[in-house]
Amino acid sequence: MKKIVYFFAVLLLSQCNMSSNKPGTGSLAEIDLSGECPKKEMYLQDIAKVEYIPLETNSHTLMSSETLIIYVSDNYIVAVTRSKGDVFIFDGKGKSKFSFNHKGKSGTEYSRIHSVAFDEKAKEIFIFDRIAVKPKFLVYAEDGEFKRILDCPSDLLLQAYNFDDETLLAYDEYGLNQNKYSNKPYIFISKKDGHVVDKLDINLPVRISSRFIFEVEIDGKKYMTSLTLSMPNNRSYGKNFIISDLSSDTIYKLTPQKELIPLMVRKPSVHSTDPKMVAVNYMMTDKFIFLTKGMLDIELAKKTKQFPAMDLMYDFEMGQLNEIKLINKDFESSNVGFGPAITPENTGVRLLDVAQLFEADETGKIQGQLKQVISSLQEEDNPVLMKIKFQ
Repeated sequence: MKKIVYFFAVLLLSQCNMSSNKPGTGSLAEIDLSGECPKKEMYLQDIAKVEYIPLETNSHTLMSSETLIIYVSDNYIVAVTRSKGDVFIFDGKGKSKFSFNHKGKSGTEYSRIHSVAFDEKAKEIFIFDRIAVKPKFLVYAEDGEFKRILDCPSDLLLQAYNFDDETLLAYDEYGLNQNKYSNKPYIFISKKDGHVVDKLDINLPVRISSRFIFEVEIDGKKYMTSLTLSMPNNRSYGKNFIISDLSSDTIYKLTPQKELIPLMVRKPSVHSTDPKMVAVNYMMTDKFIFLTKGMLDIELAKKTKQFPAMDLMYDFEMGQLNEIKLINKDFESSNVGFGPAITPENTGVRLLDVAQLFEADETGKIQGQLKQVISSLQEEDNPVLMKIKFQ
């Protein structure tokens, strides 16, 4: 039977009544997802410093619209194109350092890049290959030299993050297989040999999957298809992680010492609403948490090919939540969003397509620092990295 797969990048969360709670103070905020929030527009430059970093273009470093930034620090920018198997490594100023593609069928190659973790200290890249006969991590040096394989439990579909010198934090993202990690999907995997060394004490008795499989009829024939929420449940917050699972009513901060600190609890419970009202965070700073609220209305999504969602921002000091639209002064027609990269504390990133910037510039929509940056670029060049440092 033919299978048709649609992918949707959806970020989901919110609330309108919330108690004041600074991150890390130990007080637990309560999120009311049932109310409506006042709308607010803000210029990004009023709350953050914005830097534009052109990513060098050369014959070995050609990115596409599918390319994702997965890691940013002062010294490194790492990007991948999962479907093609490309890995690109730049220095902190956007100059190309290395690029490689080991997509293939040999024992030292991957079938497809499912998830990637970068260890800057060890200069190692961990690529999780789920399509292989036996799911595994392939470990490479930053220049692409093969180093070793980490065998993994066969029934996991993992998103992986660099956690410390010894371990990766891995997350069984779909929770469809009802394996022994289904109810406790956050595990720590050895960087040396891939065995599970520990797990987080987050118990999720009922998993809400981010993949929905159903039957459709096209020209009188029936097919199985799926809708997938392609979204990070977890985000970095400097050396910490924000754990925000679809199936959990609590959002946690995970410290480098593996201390799990509840930050927010949502009401009503995700398990009590129909359709499901889901919630995850997509950016955390010392002053704000950016959230998106969404409804898993499957029947509506079948028709519209998307799930209804809205972005919100909670101000920890003011105890206020608003439906938010962040506007970039240098590109006012663009609503600011944040990519899923691991970043330093209080830092967000996104990619800006150069061809789209040239088109916008022709109509006078580009100004300031961004206009100066694109003046030295060609339309077919690699994207510009927008680095956002919140003050």
